[in-house]
Amino acid sequence: MFPLRSLSVVLVSVVCIPCAFGQLPKRLEKCLPYPTLAQEIRAMQPPPARVRVHVIRVEFDSNDRIPSDAQEEISAQLQGRVLASALDSAYLNDLENEIADVGVRGALRDRGYFKATATARLTPLWREGTEISVVVVISATPGRQYRTGDIRIESTDSRRQLAISREILRGLIPLQRGEPFSTARVRTGFQNLTLAYTRQGYVDATPEPETQVDEERGTVDLEIKIDQQMKYRVGSIEFLGVDAVARDKLQESLPKPGEVFDSSKLNEFFKVNRAILPSDASRDDVNVERDNKTRTVKIVFDFRVCPQHSN
Repeated sequence: MFPLRSLSVVLVSVVCIPCAFGQLPKRLEKCLPYPTLAQEIRAMQPPPARVRVHVIRVEFDSNDRIPSDAQEEISAQLQGRVLASALDSAYLNDLENEIADVGVRGALRDRGYFKATATARLTPLWREGTEISVVVVISATPGRQYRTGDIRIESTDSRRQLAISREILRGLIPLQRGEPFSTARVRTGFQNLTLAYTRQGYVDATPEPETQVDEERGTVDLEIKIDQQMKYRVGSIEFLGVDAVARDKLQESLPKPGEVFDSSKLNEFFKVNRAILPSDASRDDVNVERDNKTRTVKIVFDFRVCPQHSN
């Protein structure tokens, strides 16, 4: 007698759903007459118990010197929020650490308080089952406000020239010398750098930051080293589950084989072709296979649907 897993594979072959060895595309999982092994494992695992923490009020230690605009931002982000967490013995402590690190220190570091420290305390007001209301009491030491110093951009490989000029890359970092050193602007700059390289075919390019604090000048110097990796071009594009007319129309919004592979255009592809794509089409329906030897990618769009069966 065949085990359940083998039976599923046999039936898939009978209804002629082509699939490669390995993980079945998400779109076709629902075509199986029985759940996949991954689905069975997920179904066997009970959902973790969750607790919902309602932030009723935010208070600040009056002895701290948190700038008023930072207080307003922190309050606006927390007031009225519902924080979800796994229900365990340390959930309040975990939420306190998250609020202190991300909400409070983040707001201060975005304003140049590069070495700010913070704590948060959650005081429960009432509890009903897994619903809890709390007051958040925040204490912080902003410390010194640091200004932006030098910003340098280099390649991680000194033998390899940057594919994009330093002048262009520097212009993508929204920080100028003398301005408060903002970690939020640094993150925005990194997103800009990654997108710029992505559009040039360097889909694996990674910027790596290194900061140096000058206490005497009260500045933070930033050096960004870029690991460019390989530049990829489009090798081939394949569509599954669409007819020839639709395929020709869809290909108009994609780069041609031999052109630079700009992965950001995949998001644009779904926006431009929303009217002719299946209503549930998404990036999950795209598989990009890299060939490091030829430095090309094979792009496969899988829009297949389950076959219809007659009774």
